[in-house]
Amino acid sequence: MRSRLFTLRSLTYLAGLVAIIALMLYLHHQARKRADSTDSTPIIRDYPEIRREGTLRLCTSYNEGGIKAQGGELSGLVYDLAKVLQQRSGLRVEVVLENNWEKALTYLSSGQVDLVTRPTASTSDIDTTRFRLFGQEHSGPIFLIQRRADSTTFVTSQIQLSGRTITLPLASPYRLFLEHLSEEIGEAIHLEEDSLYQAEQLAMQVASGKIDYTICTDKEAQRFKTLFPELDCTLPLSYSFRTAWLLRRAAPALSDSLSLWLKK
Repeated sequence: MRSRLFTLRSLTYLAGLVAIIALMLYLHHQARKRADSTDSTPIIRDYPEIRREGTLRLCTSYNEGGIKAQGGELSGLVYDLAKVLQQRSGLRVEVVLENNWEKALTYLSSGQVDLVTRPTASTSDIDTTRFRLFGQEHSGPIFLIQRRADSTTFVTSQIQLSGRTITLPLASPYRLFLEHLSEEIGEAIHLEEDSLYQAEQLAMQVASGKIDYTICTDKEAQRFKTLFPELDCTLPLSYSFRTAWLLRRAAPALSDSLSLWLKK
């Protein structure tokens, strides 16, 4: 009798345990389905939604963001762009500064910003199912930044970079060019990524001897000649290429509106 009672209780406990495990698996599956559904659903934030809120947000890096002028007012290309867009659109235009490229893309896809105004190489690894290139234009080559007076690290040709290390900002859109360059010269160029700094801060690190090389665009090279006379920014690492800004793929009306505002 006791044996039968023990067996009955064991079966009851086992059935309860199986039911609990089955419920946990079901809830986990449902949560995954909801998460997957959320991740795959595009953010609906196009021009009508932006107009209703009354605010357009631009995202750029700290270097691209500009500097403080007299009176504490921020000035620079992006702030000049924000003023133009505000005047022509009637919207309030905010500038969001973010150095981390992956975070900038997350802000864009989630609707926290509406336009990434950091120049992006058209051949970069951009997810064109989520983003669209906007305002493409030709840019000059990428230049190597190195110390002018350091004979142990100074190079005068691309092939001399074999076996050397170039430090880039994290998720730099120009990494692809350097990988292609490494293939072209047939020797490995080591690439390291810095998660904290952009071109200007990395140029400072080259000047101080903390790193040997980084890169910059043609516009940055012109500016760095004045800021860092001890640096050499004259060795090109690429031909000219096309750059663009980024919009959400699901914002065609905003793309049309921006084209109209910026044509005036």
